[in-house]
Amino acid sequence: MVRWGGPLVTSHQSNPSILLVEDDATTRDAMILILKEEGYSVASAANGREALAHLRGSHRPKLILLDLMMPIMNGWEFWIEHQKDPALKAIPVVVVSADGNLPQKAAPTGVADYLRKPVDVELLLDTVQRYC
Repeated sequence: MVRWGGPLVTSHQSNPSILLVEDDATTRDAMILILKEEGYSVASAANGREALAHLRGSHRPKLILLDLMMPIMNGWEFWIEHQKDPALKAIPVVVVSADGNLPQKAAPTGVADYLRKPVDVELLLDTVQRYC
């Protein structure tokens, strides 16, 4: 894997897939670029409803990166639906948010992990690697 601006470490043999759920196009595009540069296959959705449609209509990713504040269906509403479906519930979810109380809000929910925005690239890549 090539770290963003760093040395060659290893390579992703099977291109693990990630679903990025993020309504901000600039943030979404930047994260997709970073993850694809690392060899991940990335699908995206602009809200929770799009994410659920994607998950129910195509192959399942290894990881979901989930923004919380989105229109139509926010991250917490998505999380509730995600938990109701046994096939989806098996996919780890990492919450990505600028919420200052993120640790307190995320801990009791059972999400796999959380990242604060603005996202530190190294921390993002380390977290994704851990779940993929």
